[in-house]
Amino acid sequence: MSFTSIQTVAIAALVVYFGRYLKSKFHFIDKYNLPSPVMGGLLVAVVISFLKAQDLMVFEFDKAFEPTLMIAFFASVGYAASYKLLKQGGRAVIYFLLLAIAGLIVQIIAGIGLAKLMDLHPLMGVLTGPVALTGGPGTALAFAPSFETVGVENASIIGLTTAMGGILLGGLAGAPLATYLIHKKTLKDHNYRGHVHVDESNWLKSFIGRDLLLHILALCLIMGLGTALSGWINSLGITLPMYIGSMIVAAIFRNIEDNTSLFKIKFDWIEEIGTVALTLFIAMAIMSLRLEELKNAALPILAFLFVQTLLVVVTAIGPVFWVGGKDYEGAVMAAGYTGFMMGTTANAMANMYSLNQKYGPAPKAFLVVPLVGSCFIDFINAAAITFCLNVFR
Repeated sequence: MSFTSIQTVAIAALVVYFGRYLKSKFHFIDKYNLPSPVMGGLLVAVVISFLKAQDLMVFEFDKAFEPTLMIAFFASVGYAASYKLLKQGGRAVIYFLLLAIAGLIVQIIAGIGLAKLMDLHPLMGVLTGPVALTGGPGTALAFAPSFETVGVENASIIGLTTAMGGILLGGLAGAPLATYLIHKKTLKDHNYRGHVHVDESNWLKSFIGRDLLLHILALCLIMGLGTALSGWINSLGITLPMYIGSMIVAAIFRNIEDNTSLFKIKFDWIEEIGTVALTLFIAMAIMSLRLEELKNAALPILAFLFVQTLLVVVTAIGPVFWVGGKDYEGAVMAAGYTGFMMGTTANAMANMYSLNQKYGPAPKAFLVVPLVGSCFIDFINAAAITFCLNVFR
């Protein structure tokens, strides 16, 4: 059975609805911040793979819109790269960003080293490290074609599976390790007077306004210029995912806007449009995965996850805690670091909120972690992955 490109988008939308339904019915999906399109898409992919294995039915999807949705999302990520915000965060943001970059480099080195020990392609270690863990499901699926081109088979399935494992482990480890630090070192917020509501507007703002057309047009312009830039860079013989150019152009637009208000483009709007694009992109990519090809990669994935989780936890309870001030704020930042280095910023925020509810507010952590985890580290991660692809191809 074949589906046109429009029908494929429609099915992806149904997959998202299905994932949201599952999230409302099963507490663990919501507790560990497993994305709705991922859960819905995985179950659909399981059914499709089963029907194919039993020679009952084969589904063919026309994913013509998938690259556009992917580029739209990463353009929104690029638009988050504000130098002005980086300066406003002060030294705490700079130090935490440098520490996250160091953690990213450790992920790359450890992944490549373990891949060589297991006699696998070196880029397998990059795929199961910074791509799937620091990057998350969206980055894993976006970079998968580039990894398959250079010899990493079944990169989409391996990357997605590792990303899901990372999200689970990041959620399971983040808050407990911070709790361990709080109890061991007798840390607490001395200003805490019971439950304190944390204003979520700093990291997740509502989608209110009347300028939707303006921002869609602006994003289209950024994407057009960005794909032209990517094409030019690729013509120089440099392996570059198609969306990198759009990230660069978006970052340029953002920093011009921060200083001149020339384009009247608000980050909130671009972020929301990007989130919609990511949701459909992930649903579309996952529902068409060939899960039957995963069986030979299960053991390597577990090995990579074990090593990378150990490294992230050690970094969190050591350098991150120290940089955070060796106090309650530092413990909360350690939980946030574990969340986004093993999965997504949503994981990081959930880890920190659980601590906030029990032990009190941590305003510095709630400023620093989202800025680094949802803005700057993604940009740097994409550059690092691209560098690895060119070195080890």
